Amino acid sequence: MIFLIAILVIFFYMCLIWAWYCYIKNPSVVDVGWAFGLTIIGILYLCSSPISSRKILLSLVLVIWGLRLGGYLWVTRIHRHLLDRRYTKLSDNWKISKPLGFLLNFQFQGVLIFFVSLPWYFISQIPSDSHMCAIDYLMILIALLSITAESIADYQLQSFKAHHPGQVCDVGLWFYSRHPNYFFEWVTWCAYACFAFPAQLGLMAWISPLILFGIMTRITVPLTEKGSIQSKGELYLNYQKVTPMFFPNILKRKDNQNLSK
Repeated sequence: MIFLIAILVIFFYMCLIWAWYCYIKNPSVVDVGWAFGLTIIGILYLCSSPISSRKILLSLVLVIWGLRLGGYLWVTRIHRHLLDRRYTKLSDNWKISKPLGFLLNFQFQGVLIFFVSLPWYFISQIPSDSHMCAIDYLMILIALLSITAESIADYQLQSFKAHHPGQVCDVGLWFYSRHPNYFFEWVTWCAYACFAFPAQLGLMAWISPLILFGIMTRITVPLTEKGSIQSKGELYLNYQKVTPMFFPNILKRKDNQNLSK
């Protein structure tokens, strides 16, 4: 029953996000909707079973992630009226109207929200008398550190763009990975999947980070990098040659030439 409720909530929620897009004509609203949508469905699952101190504590970690990412995306894209080139390129090839195309795209992302949020369903199935264990505390630490690292990566990127327009950000965490923000977001959801271990069939929670990894490496990153190559050309191609796409290379030597110079 809770799955049916979650599906209906996601459907109507994504319709509201689409209506928001129709009003402001910026498809990036779906990125804000993604962060808040995952948070809402996660809380919905947790509220579907008896509340415990463990669930409350873990829900706070989810809310911190959702508010941080959703707030960041709202400020940097919606508040500043910036159009994400990924959606522009995506919609240019559609043979249907853009409003209809984005309605279908948003609902597809709603399907992804359903599957990515699954760790919180399995967490909700853990008996309410279960107590926090060492793994829980370790995963909370990893999740919070990953959220912090993702925030640092986002700040470094925005700061670099402001001071070096048209250049390739290869400083800070971006020296070790071309997409450290995505990597640390993925690590956060790996930690969430680990919270579900005590549940029956809790290992199925790993569907979430596996799908997220596929979305990031097969859809989001290729679209983003295609735009970066078109706008920065040889600079970005050189960056691709010396910097791994996803997993940071912490052994990378600092004597590599800084591309921003």
